Amino acid sequence: MTADAIVAAVGIYAGALVIGALSSIVPIISIEVFLIALAVTGHADGAAIIAALVILATLGQVAGKLPIYFAARGLASVDGRHRRWLDRFRAWTARLGNRPLGLIGASAVLGIPPFSICSTAAGALAIPLRSFCAVVALGRAARFTALLLLTA
Repeated sequence: MTADAIVAAVGIYAGALVIGALSSIVPIISIEVFLIALAVTGHADGAAIIAALVILATLGQVAGKLPIYFAARGLASVDGRHRRWLDRFRAWTARLGNRPLGLIGASAVLGIPPFSICSTAAGALAIPLRSFCAVVALGRAARFTALLLLTA
């Protein structure tokens, strides 16, 4: 399905929100490709439209990562053979202070390491939900803003 078909079906704003959320969960769907297509085809024309697209794509990405975060957080609380390893890993990352948030932020902006892995790790490490959401939102918003401004 093309960006024009998505825009025709649900509109530019709902498309940004839905594709943002779906791309958080399904690796073959790319919000970046959708946003570039909107910019190239002239749908993302003007600062207000770009701002709205950034906000909606960011909200979709955060909403899409929350089930991954909560699933990893829930699995991390289950006893099992990997529990000792996870406890040692949590103790090691606790000594790092806020550095795991920095890694999540860098991943949200750059995509390296893969953002899905960082979201899973954030849940497993029980990083506070507010901190996770704030860092992810800021990082993704910066990524999408740069992407749209460079291609518009």
